[in-house]
Amino acid sequence: MEHGVNILVVHGFAVREGRGKWACCFEIRLAIAGGGPLLFRGELHGRCFATEAAAVLAACEFGEREATRHMATARAMIAADDDEASRQKRSPPTGGPCGL
Repeated sequence: MEHGVNILVVHGFAVREGRGKWACCFEIRLAIAGGGPLLFRGELHGRCFATEAAAVLAACEFGEREATRHMATARAMIAADDDEASRQKRSPPTGGPCGL
């Protein structure tokens, strides 16, 4: 698991929006070290597809891009937490509540 984050699943699926129209939706499950899986759901807005297969394909492709984006965000947050923790270890304590 690179930097404590990994993609578990990207699931694309289609939802019928009307006669001959399909919306594409996706679910992303990410695993983060030290925590449970995170679930993200989304839909491509403003796009309708003539076939269910086309909507599923588009949903999978978009879901993979979103998963990569969420992983980059999670990695950046983990790195920031690691930097802050290492800074706190190096910095000597500065006075307590009484100014000592």
